[in-house]
Amino acid sequence: MNNFLHNFLLLSSWQTWLSLAMLGIIFYAIYKMKKAGVNFSMRMLFSLLIGLVLGFLIQYFCHYPTKEEIKSISWLVEFQTWLAFINSAFIGLIKMLVIPLISISIIKVIMDIGKDIKISSLLSYSIFWLLLSTAIAASIGVFLGWYFEVGAFFNSSIQGREIREVANITQIFLGLIPSNIIDSMSKDNIIAVVIFAFFIGFGARALHKQENLQESHQIFSKMINALYQIIMNIADFIMSLMPYAVVCMIANVLISNGFSAIKTAGLFIGLIYLCMLIMFLVHFLMLLSAGLNPITYAKKAFPVWLFAFSSRSSVGTLPLNITTLQNKFGVSSSVANFVPSIGTTMGLNGCAGYFPALAAVFIAYSIGAPIDFNFIVMVVLIAVLGSIGIAGVPGSATMAASIMLTGIGFGEYFGLLTLILAIDPIIDMARTASNVSGAMSAALCTDKNLKLLNKEIYNS
Repeated sequence: MNNFLHNFLLLSSWQTWLSLAMLGIIFYAIYKMKKAGVNFSMRMLFSLLIGLVLGFLIQYFCHYPTKEEIKSISWLVEFQTWLAFINSAFIGLIKMLVIPLISISIIKVIMDIGKDIKISSLLSYSIFWLLLSTAIAASIGVFLGWYFEVGAFFNSSIQGREIREVANITQIFLGLIPSNIIDSMSKDNIIAVVIFAFFIGFGARALHKQENLQESHQIFSKMINALYQIIMNIADFIMSLMPYAVVCMIANVLISNGFSAIKTAGLFIGLIYLCMLIMFLVHFLMLLSAGLNPITYAKKAFPVWLFAFSSRSSVGTLPLNITTLQNKFGVSSSVANFVPSIGTTMGLNGCAGYFPALAAVFIAYSIGAPIDFNFIVMVVLIAVLGSIGIAGVPGSATMAASIMLTGIGFGEYFGLLTLILAIDPIIDMARTASNVSGAMSAALCTDKNLKLLNKEIYNS
């Protein structure tokens, strides 16, 4: 009977029952907070703190066991297995959405873009600046992660995983062509899926130009919009489960790794904020290249940055962003409304740029995979393409990290990011500020390129 309880039910000890009862009470408290109208950010912070407390308490009562000592404490093994189950279930739900999310989102973006904006130069300039800044952000994330060896000291039992076989440039490009889209989806070939989605999107747009096929275009457009809303509803539901998962994530990481996990988390947080500061400098250089004074930009944009930093919402900052661009910077109405709007759905410097790049380096170091030129190119490329495919998703950074790891062949190791996901509320503030600043600077550069910017208002 004891073997049945221990090996099958994983409930052989009163300590296990007590630990799970505590976890149940915590979950109930989070549920009541939601019912009471406590916002998502506060629930995430509560989950982070209570997960830390739970992890430290268990470490304390078990006298800070090593990984080998944990194996001899049967109830702790059982409790960790339950925590790992909840973590894996949540991560599995996220990974489930990757392929449908990125394909449907990109098709929708391609079909919708330019419906109201007819000027091709506006599209080309704005998308160029948004995606360029994201590529730079991803490059910075890779470099800082490599330089500071983020994840190198994180305890992982997996070592020596190769990212991919060494291939020449022609093999790499041929591998990007979705010759069999079903095979590409089954193998999580993200770039092939993105390319196929682009073809579908542009093919669907072409229907609108043919009079006898306009009805078909409308039907397909309605279907894509419906699928998009379905995916968004699913994503919203999965992200609503994140506060519960965060408790288990941070507690399990602390139990397994002790105080070394705090050191690793601290380094990652520090690098995220360093990336944010460097990206502000990049945005200044973008403005300089367009002949605009970055000091003037910083003074006028600071309230918007602060709101984005504290609210952790690019969409929530959008009204303030648009009015600031028009009233304080002299940006034309069309650019001020268009660029920041698409800047909340593509070219996210923080969420889709340096964050998934740092996460990729973290996993590479954790499992002993090499960080070579191919790795860097793939990370930057997937970051840019992924920044288009996570349009409007709640928890977009988590999705971007999942897309990144899947794209570079590390999808099976997404579970190692539990430590990073557990500290998401802290790093999300920096990511959002970068996202908003990137959209603002892209709007200014676009307006300047189109010769529409009112320099008198900008310099006033």
